[in-house]
Amino acid sequence: MEGSGSPRFRKLHFPVGLWINSPRKHFAKLGRRWPSAISVKSTTSSDAASLHEAPSAPSSSLSNSTPSLASPSPSPSPSPAFLRPRPAGPQSRTKRISQLFLRGRSNSDRDRAVGERERELWATSVAPSAHHYLPIASSSAPGLIKIYGDAFASGANYRSLLANIHSTSRQLIAQVITRYTEREREETEDAVIQKHSPEDFLLCDVIGKSVQQPDGAIKWETECRRCVAPWECPLMLVDMWRPKDGFERRFEIYRKEDYEREEREREKDREREGESHQGVRWRRSRMSSGGGLEEAERGHRGRNTELRRSISDMNLSLRRRQGNHVSNESRGTGNQPNNDGGAQDRKNIVSMINPQPGEVMRAKVGWTNQPADEEKHYSNCDLEVMSQSLILPPTDRPYFLLLQGYDQSKDFVLYIMAGFTHVFGRKPTVKEREKDRERERKGKRPLKVDTFLSAPDILVRHLLVRRDAAVPETPKGHALMRPFRGGAVTHNGVTVYRETVLKPGDVVGLGDHFLFLYRDPRVTPAPPLALTLPWQADTSTPCCPSGLVDRQEALRQYLGSTEALLKFHSRHADVLLQEIISKNPSPDSGGGPLAPAYLLSIMIDHASKHLDPALTPQILLKSANLIKDIVWDNIKEFGDKHPTQNSPDQEGEINTPNVQQLSSDLRPLMFWMSNATELLNFFQVKVETMEKEWEFEAPGDPVLTADMDTCSEALAQLDDVIMHTFQQCVYHLTKTLYSLLPALLDTNPFSSDEKEKEKDGARGAEGDENKGEEGAVDDVSILPPKVAGLVEVYRCSLMLSREACLSPPLTSQTFGYLFFFTNTSLLNTLLERDGLFSWSRAVQIRTNLDLVLDWLQGAGLGDIASEFMKKLSVTVNFLCIPKTRLIQSSWTSLKEEHELLSHAQLHHLLTHYKLGPTRAPPASWAPPPGTDLNGDIFESFLDHPPLILPNETPRLDLSQPIPSPELQKEVTRLRTFLWGLDQDELPANQRTRL
Repeated sequence: MEGSGSPRFRKLHFPVGLWINSPRKHFAKLGRRWPSAISVKSTTSSDAASLHEAPSAPSSSLSNSTPSLASPSPSPSPSPAFLRPRPAGPQSRTKRISQLFLRGRSNSDRDRAVGERERELWATSVAPSAHHYLPIASSSAPGLIKIYGDAFASGANYRSLLANIHSTSRQLIAQVITRYTEREREETEDAVIQKHSPEDFLLCDVIGKSVQQPDGAIKWETECRRCVAPWECPLMLVDMWRPKDGFERRFEIYRKEDYEREEREREKDREREGESHQGVRWRRSRMSSGGGLEEAERGHRGRNTELRRSISDMNLSLRRRQGNHVSNESRGTGNQPNNDGGAQDRKNIVSMINPQPGEVMRAKVGWTNQPADEEKHYSNCDLEVMSQSLILPPTDRPYFLLLQGYDQSKDFVLYIMAGFTHVFGRKPTVKEREKDRERERKGKRPLKVDTFLSAPDILVRHLLVRRDAAVPETPKGHALMRPFRGGAVTHNGVTVYRETVLKPGDVVGLGDHFLFLYRDPRVTPAPPLALTLPWQADTSTPCCPSGLVDRQEALRQYLGSTEALLKFHSRHADVLLQEIISKNPSPDSGGGPLAPAYLLSIMIDHASKHLDPALTPQILLKSANLIKDIVWDNIKEFGDKHPTQNSPDQEGEINTPNVQQLSSDLRPLMFWMSNATELLNFFQVKVETMEKEWEFEAPGDPVLTADMDTCSEALAQLDDVIMHTFQQCVYHLTKTLYSLLPALLDTNPFSSDEKEKEKDGARGAEGDENKGEEGAVDDVSILPPKVAGLVEVYRCSLMLSREACLSPPLTSQTFGYLFFFTNTSLLNTLLERDGLFSWSRAVQIRTNLDLVLDWLQGAGLGDIASEFMKKLSVTVNFLCIPKTRLIQSSWTSLKEEHELLSHAQLHHLLTHYKLGPTRAPPASWAPPPGTDLNGDIFESFLDHPPLILPNETPRLDLSQPIPSPELQKEVTRLRTFLWGLDQDELPANQRTRL
């Protein structure tokens, strides 16, 4: 045995004599020490002995039943203490000794400091309690609270926490989790620490008392408990609400799933034993506020539950008033009339169901002068059931009045809209609740349900109503209602699929069973009902012949209306879609260049506003697929007429008539490229609108995800149509340009023949008096014949884009690609033919190029041409430098003046420049040492500009009247076609004739 001065034992702070004492004496010594804020694993209260060392305090009613203030006399049979089992892994003896005394007090500096602080708090307590401590109001010292329960470790008794009056339940739970995690990290070495979330635990306010058992042990008996909301402050509850004499309060922590399971079991037990008044009161209070746990989770909205008057409170008031009424009757009041009728009505709640003014209903004997049978009937009436119908509506906020329900035992008459948002739904199943929790963990918190309905066709979240601050743009007294996806909702008898304005007096239907009347008492006077009731309808109107005349006139007005509107039923969507595409397949159909896009747009617009939301994504995808099938057929037909590879006999035979034929064959492709572009812009706007409508839906809903995938597929199909039609048009136009471009390098614009032809073309242009300004710009007869053939390709391309009403961004990209091809092809040909490297030939090329650029400038394409043909112009300008000036120039100056030319291209031009038969290049043209001349002198066709699909506002404005007579005629034809479909479904005697 080592001495007391051993460094080993001084390090552990234990006296040497402690090791030779008996276990009972050892634990008795530890019991005199104040317990720290750790779990105490014992079958008895661990603070029974610890309070003996604290200063005495005046007794109170609460402390009499507290186990901590029990009699200090030792029990004849002390309860056994359980030691911690030996760990599996090898540990040092020092650590095993420290763990041996972990039950009494922690050896860490943190727990030692906390224990000292707890002793100071409890020593200065004015009214100490076994479970919590409240500081003096004038003091800034923190309070102390004990959290009981073994939610974290089996057998743990409590944990002591420092808190203030404003510490919330959620903060205390997080504090307990932190303390437990730190303790577990100290006790375990290599084990994985389990992570806990405050949302998985609940703090309960428990009222009970401590009862001493026959064996001397102290046992806590719970009288009742209540779930503390996350925003409530426990110490404030202690200060403001105290239990009655003989009972005391403490706080216990539970796992949320254990608490819910216990509550469900208790509810089942109550149902089996029969409903008492307490059971009815408990269940009805839950139904009126939306359900036990969900109401607590709703946060501050739960504070508005005082607006819903408890039926149990009404029953108590009724019984008190009934007793007063009976006692007054026994004194001989009899059936004498009451002179103070108004005061009696205000005092006695029973008088509110008086059938006639001035009469007072008596709780026991019934109405005055009623027959004996009726008196017996009314005397047997349950006054508690009658009192449930005595409901006063609120005066400061809107409410929903039940007109028709599903289950009379569960439905209420009034549903008050306490907050700015109100959600109707039903109680979720276990799987649905797990999905909501999973979404909350991902940061996507769904809306909480305010009113739970019991019908089987009600969704978990069925209807959302917003008012006032939630929708500040709406007028005062109006609200916005929108059904959740799949929820059957009617507004004044009309099925609603999207957000709708809700006004006081409107009738709202949910599913097949519930009907509510919306009222807002702040709007005075109360507006009339928006929905005509059956007994208020004028039955003479249908029998009058004017009803048929009115319908015929309304039908004629609709068929001839210029409004961009096309009404149809969901069942006719596929037939209408096929009718639009089949009757407008080409630019020669008669409806105009954008007829398919316009007709499909007004069809989709009506479906997105008035039909089932699930129909719109389907229409988008079906229309995109139909367009893609037609375009694929047109491409195949065009490929048969214009094969990719020409036969040897066809090489060099391209002329102006061939260009005209190519332009005519490209019209269907350009037509569908233009329509697909407009539809793509329109579809994108509709998809963005649909996403905004889904912002209140449950995040991650598989139905919404499937709809979004359908919309994305429709947009992808239109993307393919645009890219393939663009590719076909550009390919065949550049293929035609390839054979015409060399003429720009070989034609001499200064020859006598060319000048004579140019003069003849100018005289013909001047003699044509009827030609407009646009025709003069497009005319190419004034150009040299070979140059005019090149310009004719640009002119036909421009006419195609104008005829098809191609969007400006796509038109710019089309000509940008044509000019890129022109620049690359001419530059490569020029660099390849070094015989053109002379001043005289360069001037001819510059003149021809200027003629082309001037025509393009007059056609409105000058900026695009200058941008993409810049390098060709720079190269030709270099060759046009006078020979004398070029000889005097150096490499550095030439490179600075022609930056677009690479080192290899500039060196190639200088070394092959035609100075004369015997003259060598001057030494100043030599590049500096180290210049990289190994680059390729030719331009690559792979560096073409990419196709950027347009993303702009649609040019089709559906808020304006129909823009053209051709479209008006086509819209009228479709309206008549749909009206015929409706008439075919009706019996012959119910059809309407035009």
